[in-house]
Parts: sequence; C-alpha cells; structure tokens
Amino acid sequence: MNKTEEKIKALAAENPVSNWKEKVAFRKANKATLRQAAKVALRLLDALEEKGWSQAQLARELEVTPQQVSKWVKGEGDFKFSTIDKLEKVLGITIHVVLAEDEFVTTEEAFEARINEEVMAYHQRWTMTQEYLKLKNQVTNPQTVMAVSHADKDVIAMAG
Repeated sequence: MNKTEEKIKALAAENPVSNWKEKVAFRKANKATLRQAAKVALRLLDALEEKGWSQAQLARELEVTPQQVSKWVKGEGDFKFSTIDKLEKVLGITIHVVLAEDEFVTTEEAFEARINEEVMAYHQRWTMTQEYLKLKNQVTNPQTVMAVSHADKDVIAMAG
C-alpha cells in the first residue's frame, strides 16, 4: 500500500461512524411528535420576542438551565404538563389546549371573516328572493312562464 492510500485509511479511521440512518428512522417514527415540538418551539420563540426576553432570562424565571431552554426552542424538548403550565404562566401564553371531538381552533380574524362571508351570502340570497317575488307578482298573463337559472352559484329569476 502506498502513502496516499495509508493517509486516506487513516483519515477514514479518525472519522466516527455516521448514524444518519438511525436519525432518519427516528424522525420517520416520531414525525407527529417532532411536528408538535416544532410548533411549541416557534410559540416559545414568538413569546420571547414579544416580551423582549432572552433564552437566559426565561431559564432564570423557570429556574432551569439555559441548555434546557435551548433544547425547547430547538424543538428537542419533551414536555411534562407541569413544565407547560410553568411556561404558560411565565410567558402569559397558551401552549396546550384539549379540545373535544367536535371543537376546533381558529383565529379571531378567521372567525370574523367567516361570519362576514355568511352575512354577505344571506343578504345576497335575500335580495335575489325579493327580486324573484317582484317578478312573480308582476305576472298577470297565465301564459307567462317563470324560470330560474343557476349561474355562477347565484340564483337569477327571469319571467317571460
């Protein structure tokens, strides 16, 4: 074996064996948990930014190590309910909500937008109904035919 081959083997021996396959398998097996941890991490980072706090300040408030807070904001933490409760109290946020099967979470803006859409749709239907009734009441000839057309999800009444 020549010197170049010996150097390559020596370099390869210095590098630790990679466990990337195990990491990928772990991420696949724990996809949902990791996704939730990432959401919590983002919520924590947002709350820290809103308060103008550093991770070290949060660690002091919770009486934990800065390394622990670092794990949380990287999405690597596994939370106990007591930890979540402390985080919620110290930061003034909600992290964990338990919903019944028929409940869902929405933002106030999305809720208001949905209400406005429904109100607009109701007024549009009411206006169309009023127009239809006007046309219907104008008919005096029994030979006149009343037709209703559905175009672009709007109901249009026509007499003729």
